Amino acid sequence: MPLLYQPRIFKPHPGVRAGVTLRSVTAKDPFGNNMSLTVGDEEGRVRRNRERAAAALGFVQMATQRQVHGSTCRVVGNGYSPAESDALITTEPGWLLAVSVADCIPVLLFAGRRKVAAAVHSGWRGSQQNIAGTTIAQLVQEYGVEPEELLAYIGPAASQCCYEVGTDVAQQFPEHHSRPLGEGKFLFDNKGVVLAQLLAAGIPQQQIELDPRCTICDPNFHSYRRDGSTSGRMFGLIGMLG
Repeated sequence: MPLLYQPRIFKPHPGVRAGVTLRSVTAKDPFGNNMSLTVGDEEGRVRRNRERAAAALGFVQMATQRQVHGSTCRVVGNGYSPAESDALITTEPGWLLAVSVADCIPVLLFAGRRKVAAAVHSGWRGSQQNIAGTTIAQLVQEYGVEPEELLAYIGPAASQCCYEVGTDVAQQFPEHHSRPLGEGKFLFDNKGVVLAQLLAAGIPQQQIELDPRCTICDPNFHSYRRDGSTSGRMFGLIGMLG
């Protein structure tokens, strides 16, 4: 099995590399190519997994963050150290931005004219706060990016086929993003929410790649919903080569 999947949307731009790591459970690696240091996996193995993923895309430096399901976006450059945030932006070649996911959505963004990349972690809480739209607004305001130039990838995540939520979650979004199951349960379309947010921010639909794969029912991906405490994490990755 390959180490990661590389989105098609960025391939016309050889200076940008992006990917989502894949799960691969073996007897020697029960957490399955896990990228997280907080799930009980061996630290040395996790760091080797991260190094392999970065090298596969041509990078040495990787920027991570302490994700809190919020709407804070931080800028990565010289002197960067991980802090609480759920989105990362860089204009500096050589930095590989990483978001950790296992059912939440990795949203990867690239502005070719301004040479800016961003990686966003959007679970339902992040989607409720429109962290994708907030990140795009920061790209526009601070870097002069035109939304029409952005390319976007909505990565593998819990999909509506399997993503069951209660009324407390469903009622925070427009009705058409939730399919009722009865007894206060719904199948929630978080990808549809994020797609609508990207479109509302001004990204043309033909410049958005929406990955249809569901992390819950596809064993090639980590899923906390499916595997609970034995679940590892994937990385959504994007960066610009020097």
